[in-house]
Amino acid sequence: MFELLKRLVAALWTRFGRSGGDDETPFKLGDDLASRIVKAMMKNGYTVDAAPGYVNIVYVEGMDPNGSANANRPNEFNDLRLCIAFDGKTPKIIGLWEATTEPSRHWTLRPMNAKGAARIKFGQYTAWRVGVHNRNHHALVQVRPITVCRDLNKDFERRGDKEDTGLFGINQHWGYDLPVGDLGTSSAGCLVGRTRAGHRAFMATVKSDPRYGEDDQFVFTTTILSTADVINA
Repeated sequence: MFELLKRLVAALWTRFGRSGGDDETPFKLGDDLASRIVKAMMKNGYTVDAAPGYVNIVYVEGMDPNGSANANRPNEFNDLRLCIAFDGKTPKIIGLWEATTEPSRHWTLRPMNAKGAARIKFGQYTAWRVGVHNRNHHALVQVRPITVCRDLNKDFERRGDKEDTGLFGINQHWGYDLPVGDLGTSSAGCLVGRTRAGHRAFMATVKSDPRYGEDDQFVFTTTILSTADVINA
């Protein structure tokens, strides 16, 4: 019984990244981008999966690929999609791509839902499974509820928007190689990687997770952070 308890405690330590004390962590964290993202996840109380081969899927809104903040203008691929895994106790970025976490101008002004365009609420959700988006490419497909902010006033912001929780088809797919400065019709609220090649690399990385190898119906967790979350961690 004692050995079973020890294994359980060790598993929780590895998965959640802290042992109960606010300053205690099993990780080796520096000032690199992977470490800052993990710090932000821990600060927000989110799960960090540190077991060998486990992939942490993270989006950072308003951040350039070099880790610096940008103006986060609407209708641009100016967010980051990342995959982070652990080398022992050290987090490493194993994939980084241009992306958007926000709906395009087209779908903000012409929302599919009468409540307004869906803008995913910052947070962490266990809600996606490998599947097919739009009948033409593999993607992570929403299978469990998430929370979005409905941009009814079409101001391209979450502030003051009503929250809506449910199944909305908020998938993680590719952005059809559109230019950085124009989302076109690629996103009505989905988490979109800009390029086809980048998305294929993302899906290969996601599928390398041993949990998916053991169960192709595995439901992936994804964390959506603001740049301020990462800078202030």
